[in-house]
Amino acid sequence: MKFFATVALLATAVAAAPSQRLFNLKTSGASNSSHNDLYISVGHGLISDPLNSEAVFSGPSANRAAAFSFVNGTILLDTESKAPWALDLINVAGVRKERAQISVKPTHGSKGFSVSRQGVEGPSETWDGWLWCPADMAAGQFLPNLHFLSKSVQDPALPAGCDKIQLHAVPQSSA
Repeated sequence: MKFFATVALLATAVAAAPSQRLFNLKTSGASNSSHNDLYISVGHGLISDPLNSEAVFSGPSANRAAAFSFVNGTILLDTESKAPWALDLINVAGVRKERAQISVKPTHGSKGFSVSRQGVEGPSETWDGWLWCPADMAAGQFLPNLHFLSKSVQDPALPAGCDKIQLHAVPQSSA
């Protein structure tokens, strides 16, 4: 009888566990209207860093958008292989803008994200807003990509060619 009670309790706990809701990330609030309503995808952004991919802009259609979930302050990329990739805010030496990168290792994903009606915000100790930035061929970036403003970088206030944006979590209808 004790065995059946344990199995029933376990089944109830599994059924009550929260499911990870999948969402896409979509831009808004840009001063340049062509930078609004763009979805985030994942692409290999830097030729000098073959192990990581970057958060890039796929366009106004959700067809090529990456799917994400939110778990304990980390934004995880949903992949077919279920590889544990996470959104990671990294510093780029010698560059005045920081970039949001998709890291292969879950331990390197940034913690402290929050998702609300106002949008997705990063860890408060470093994060000061999202940026749409153009491709930088000299740095090996081939697509416009997602960057963030770091509180530790004061000059320039806005990197050349970049546009301050907001990111919103748009629930996937199949999630």
